[in-house]
Amino acid sequence: MHKFLSLALIIALIAAPALAQQAAAPAQIPKPQTLAELQARIVALLDDPKFVSMRWGALIKTDQGKIIFERDADKAFTPASNMKLYTSAAVLDAFGPDYKIKTSVYAAKPAKKGVIAGDVILYGRGDPNLSARFDAENPDKFGDFYPADKIAAIEQLADQLKAAGVKIITGNLIGNESYFAGDALGTGWEWDDLQFYYGAPISALTVNDNAITYVVTPGKRVGDAPVIRTRPATAFPTIINHAKTSAAIAVNGRTRIGVHRSLDRDTLEFFGTIPRNASDFEVEIAVQSPAAFAATLFKEALQRRGIKIRGKAKALNAIDRVGNPFDMNKLTELTFVESQPMATLLKVVNKPSQNLHTEIMLRQLGVANTSHELDEYGRPKPTFERANEARKQFLTKAGVNIAPLSLRDGSGLSRSDLVTPRATSQLLEFMRTHQQATVFRESLPVAGFDGTLKRRMKGTAAEGNLRAKTGTLTYVNALSGYLTTANGQTLIVSFYGNNYVGAGREVTGTLDQLCALLAEYAGEW
Repeated sequence: MHKFLSLALIIALIAAPALAQQAAAPAQIPKPQTLAELQARIVALLDDPKFVSMRWGALIKTDQGKIIFERDADKAFTPASNMKLYTSAAVLDAFGPDYKIKTSVYAAKPAKKGVIAGDVILYGRGDPNLSARFDAENPDKFGDFYPADKIAAIEQLADQLKAAGVKIITGNLIGNESYFAGDALGTGWEWDDLQFYYGAPISALTVNDNAITYVVTPGKRVGDAPVIRTRPATAFPTIINHAKTSAAIAVNGRTRIGVHRSLDRDTLEFFGTIPRNASDFEVEIAVQSPAAFAATLFKEALQRRGIKIRGKAKALNAIDRVGNPFDMNKLTELTFVESQPMATLLKVVNKPSQNLHTEIMLRQLGVANTSHELDEYGRPKPTFERANEARKQFLTKAGVNIAPLSLRDGSGLSRSDLVTPRATSQLLEFMRTHQQATVFRESLPVAGFDGTLKRRMKGTAAEGNLRAKTGTLTYVNALSGYLTTANGQTLIVSFYGNNYVGAGREVTGTLDQLCALLAEYAGEW
């Protein structure tokens, strides 16, 4: 009898951990079978006690216009990069998917016996992708931005001048960004964003996303200054190197390199320490003077080909153009390059959520079919104002009520932007049946596959299904787009979460749960 008791006790003790784990496992919540159950689940997710201090805005509707769920759909929310939906839709409607942007090189006269007498002008019209973003052999393939030592488009322009027999330029190399007028920064942008690539200044002559990648390599000995090189390779910035190489540390040790760029010039100070055995430290910093940066890169490319330039690299903007008129009809176009088509450019706007590219695209609306007009002060009228008016006209045509909206930039980096879930849903509904609906949808990130949704919703019914634009700022998360439910119903969804001071991943996690819940729903509407 005691043997049996002992055996039973041993079996019970062995089984106890498994039983405890089984008891601790959360019960599977059954999938909602009815619309009422689905709505209750949505409410439960939004009303989680940890979100008590924040604001949620939401609107979910079918492609036939039936409202499935809404909360504060007419209240204003900070959209972050959901603003890119408003800009990219307006630009696509105005220009179509095949529109390309040309960047030209001008001189007063063509070269004579290998000599260009006077200045050479690199004239930008707002091509945002003079960069290493695209593979030259696969120009239609969307790709991420890769730092490069040389910029293919700049090298191509330099090759073309070399092939034309140019040997000497007697004047200056001028980067002309006067195609756009107005401030290079958006209204409501925060100053501490401006140093970094995502706050780069807006220019009609943009090269390498108006940013430089700085690569810091440890010195050979403790106390040595680390080596700092730039990608692309250029002498454009002034670098002050106060950093030091520290003693070797264990693998995965910490590099402590800080960088500060002046807001009014392209001077960078590096400080801190990098261990002798550490991997290279990289950081992308915005340039303060995009046109001067572009002119310098072009000048350096020409010099590498043995072309002598007697002048300097300079910049000219829209204000300079008032006193120094620029009439391309009186100049000779020496060479040019063209951008990828608009359909590809918008993928760069929406999938990785590229702020600078969005601002450039918006300003295309402000230049189209207009001349460089002056205001009552004799200064060029800001391109943004004309562009924003064109965007508002498009939104009105799309059936969007613009009265409660504050559209202060193109990208959503501005804290002054405000939209409503209903306005975003109306825009998405209009674009769903637009002539370029497929192009618009394909510009959006796909859950679990690419862009800003690449790592989200994997293994759920939303993976490969949801196409939506994300939006992220401090205390702001947004997600708006299209998904298909298990019963084949297309939904238009728009979610905004503002003022949550906890971890942002808690909000994005809830948004992901909401989309997965909707995607797997197979009930009736």
